[in-house]
Amino acid sequence: MTGEHLAGWIDALVAGRSVPPATARVIAVLRSAPQEAAFATVRTMAEAADVNIATVTRTAQFLGSSGWPEFVLEYRGRYLAGLRADTMLAPAGEPGNAGRSGPRAAVRGDIRTLQGMAEGLDEEAYVRAAERIRAARRIVVLATGTYMGPAEVLAHNGQLLGYDVDFPRGPSSTQMNAVRRLGAEDAVIAFTVWKTAEIVFRLARFAAERGVPLIVVADRSTPAARLAEVVVTVPSESSRYLPSTLPAVAAVQAVLNALADLDRGHAEAQLREADGLWPEMGITAE
Repeated sequence: MTGEHLAGWIDALVAGRSVPPATARVIAVLRSAPQEAAFATVRTMAEAADVNIATVTRTAQFLGSSGWPEFVLEYRGRYLAGLRADTMLAPAGEPGNAGRSGPRAAVRGDIRTLQGMAEGLDEEAYVRAAERIRAARRIVVLATGTYMGPAEVLAHNGQLLGYDVDFPRGPSSTQMNAVRRLGAEDAVIAFTVWKTAEIVFRLARFAAERGVPLIVVADRSTPAARLAEVVVTVPSESSRYLPSTLPAVAAVQAVLNALADLDRGHAEAQLREADGLWPEMGITAE
């Protein structure tokens, strides 16, 4: 199903245009070998399609991206989002699962992913996200499933820095009521990475229609990302069975660091106050 979905997406990007022969070879790999293409570097894609590296770059541009890194991030996100549980949980010895098992391999995979993320980091997007958070009266964070973890980190540490950040963890009605309270002076931060419940997309659209500024953390061009004022793009691939949340956590920490840098006096005062309250409230490091 994932292959058919990706092939349909690629066909829509081509939109009936005439395709040069070398470009057509790259597109053929994208349509027929999604598992390999989703994790391919520009060099390995060139080898798979039997073309040069420049052709891979031109193909990505032909399909509407600035280059291969931008295109493959979108492609990979769509590929991972479409995986079925039985595909993801197949035994490591079965085709397509080589190298997925083992604690050391998982850690090394995360290191490679974070290194790639750092190399392509759009620092301006992180600063814009921090500026929007700083300007907001109230912030509501939306996330479901696996990415509730990074959302919790954002909400908790944002509160430590003195900002009104709410992460509603209850049912859809609780999330809905949290967003309903917001106006143009507030903000919504939505995590739409890997598999995301439809309620997040619906509430993001609801917020945008009401003029509430929208920040989206995404691994591909999601419906929410297309409505957002700021998009922080993160990879979600992993060498293990489930998507890695480490890039999203790293992105959250980077946004929070940028937020603290905008007003270091405020950040330091808030953290000193928290430090003073922790022992009083019985919170210790022991």
